[in-house]
Amino acid sequence: MKVADVRLQFIKRTSVMISVIRSGMNASLKQLDVLSNNIANARTTGFKKSQATFEDIYADKTSFGPSGKIGHGSLNSDVRIMRSQGALEQTSEVLDLAIEGEGMFIVGAAGDNVETTAYFTRDGSFQLDQAGFISSPEGLRLKSVTMDDIEVPTSIIEDGAIMFLSSLSIDETGSVNAQFGENVSRVLGQVGMAQFPDINQLQENGRNLFRATSASGAAEITAPFTGVNGKIISGALEMSNINMTSELTTMIQAQQAFSGSSRLLQSETEMLRRLIG
Repeated sequence: MKVADVRLQFIKRTSVMISVIRSGMNASLKQLDVLSNNIANARTTGFKKSQATFEDIYADKTSFGPSGKIGHGSLNSDVRIMRSQGALEQTSEVLDLAIEGEGMFIVGAAGDNVETTAYFTRDGSFQLDQAGFISSPEGLRLKSVTMDDIEVPTSIIEDGAIMFLSSLSIDETGSVNAQFGENVSRVLGQVGMAQFPDINQLQENGRNLFRATSASGAAEITAPFTGVNGKIISGALEMSNINMTSELTTMIQAQQAFSGSSRLLQSETEMLRRLIG
């Protein structure tokens, strides 16, 4: 084999190696981005960890190796949300709601009862807004099984007398029960819960909110603790499902992989420069 042919072989090999290293570095960067987001949201109520998945890139054939598929590195194929149950933390606040099991809360703008414009979340840190409706801290109202806003009045008129709200409770089926005075009870609504044909295809919208897509399918809204739906735990919040030890360990490994690839890229680039020069 001529010297020129050998030199060309090495140039091709080095070029492929540089491509492989770069793809590996891009994969490490994507993984670091996902891990950083997980760690930043470790204390976010109802947050579900994300996990980057990768697939090999193949070339059909090369002139310097055996025929068949030769690896050309990694390509980020998907970022999946891991929807395992987070730990429940007791708060004793009636409007702090946790879902134990499957399902998502439905929230949306005031008076908006259209499923396609609603948001879905596992964050159950609710409160009463200025108008007396159960809402998220961002001002999105919690929706009932009928997609209505749930109002908690401070008083009602019963038999011509004003009765003031004395207690409020939400049971595991999502029924919002109020007592006025000493013995007047009212059911104010029932918290709705959403399921999807493919929950992994929901679109992230920031603030721990998701929206339905054509890929996820339309929301199936029913009552908590029915069918596959989980139950409501009032006075508790679901914490994130992040394991900080695991995330930090994986981050260190990804940083080391990126650093090693960076050094190797520098070496291969210098070799290519010498071969071409």
